[in-house]
Amino acid sequence: MEDHWTVGHVAELAGVSVRTLHHYDEIRLVRPSARTAAGYRAYSAGDVGRLREVLAYRRLGFGLREVAELVDDPSTDAVAHLRQLRGLLLERRDRADAMVAAIDRELEARAKGLKVTPEEQLEMLGAGTCQMILGC
Repeated sequence: MEDHWTVGHVAELAGVSVRTLHHYDEIRLVRPSARTAAGYRAYSAGDVGRLREVLAYRRLGFGLREVAELVDDPSTDAVAHLRQLRGLLLERRDRADAMVAAIDRELEARAKGLKVTPEEQLEMLGAGTCQMILGC
């Protein structure tokens, strides 16, 4: 089984706990494709690729059910997932950039001693920006 990795090694590489990987196996989200002679989980490169997709969606805030639907979609391959993840990250970055710019404008106004009303504070952030980043 030289082309497979142990659950401990995969957990360490992925920055998750062994317990997380066991849970993903139990709910059939990421299942190791093999077992060692002693019965331990053994992950292939394909298994690790699926784990990468799962963890990327999780880190973007998707729930386990949503993640399962996304990674199990038969019309989406690994390249499509990478493109989708990239797009989601770019959207998140753009929203964060807009929010930073709004905060910078408010800091500049306050540094000049200008009074910033609550309406202006919210207008600077914009409802869409606040909702997408902070969940306001």
